[in-house]
Amino acid sequence: MPRIMKQYIMWTYAIFLCFLVLIGVVMMVFKMETLADILKVVSAWTSTFVFIVMFRKIKPGVKLASYVKSQFSEKLKVSTVLWIIFLQVSIFVGVLFYRSTVDGISITEQVITSWLMLLGVFIHMLLGGPLGEELGWRSYVLTDLQQTCSPLKSAIIVGILWGFWHTPLWFLSGYGGMQLVQYIICFMVSIIATSIIMTTFYNINRNLVIPIIIHQLFNYFMTIQIGNRVDIFVSTAILYVIAAVALILINYKQSLYKRNI
Repeated sequence: MPRIMKQYIMWTYAIFLCFLVLIGVVMMVFKMETLADILKVVSAWTSTFVFIVMFRKIKPGVKLASYVKSQFSEKLKVSTVLWIIFLQVSIFVGVLFYRSTVDGISITEQVITSWLMLLGVFIHMLLGGPLGEELGWRSYVLTDLQQTCSPLKSAIIVGILWGFWHTPLWFLSGYGGMQLVQYIICFMVSIIATSIIMTTFYNINRNLVIPIIIHQLFNYFMTIQIGNRVDIFVSTAILYVIAAVALILINYKQSLYKRNI
């Protein structure tokens, strides 16, 4: 891994932690919930902020505006977008049916039914995650790693780094003991599987909208479900792993084994 990339990751971790400390102070000391919510959304853009600040060192001789534009320049393939939606909707439906069968919870009791709330969650999820994270993690870290590593290995490395970047959030989840351990394991497993899925489709259609959609749907479908978060995470992680393994075996257009993509 290049030295500049290590520095980027270090600063991304450090500044995200600073944001969370600030959020904690705003909530606990000043009791300003609205400001804290705004800071939570802003904190999700840490990887982009660091990328912008370090851009001249990361991509010397390249203009930032031109670089960002290039990440969305390839035409989106309708088939790729439809496959992404089909895959993740199938996983979502699978989780609902599993909980309905095993836990005896009706599907209508498992999800938010208010259209206004569904729209609000969708917008909040989009601003507080996918839009702010993918320029750094996927267009920079993933793409540059693939110059020296296979896409699959790069996907796993990014998944681990991206997963551990969320470490402070694990201890703010409200879980403790074995539930926290289970939550962390499911989180890491699902995020690595998601990273593999992102890499597969991103290499097929190199437009940053692709990982943004995958990231958004993962967050959104998790958030709109009602019930025990750990139970939801367990079933979601299992199905995402199955999907990731299937993509590894299929390796469509050598999207996970071909180097220097």
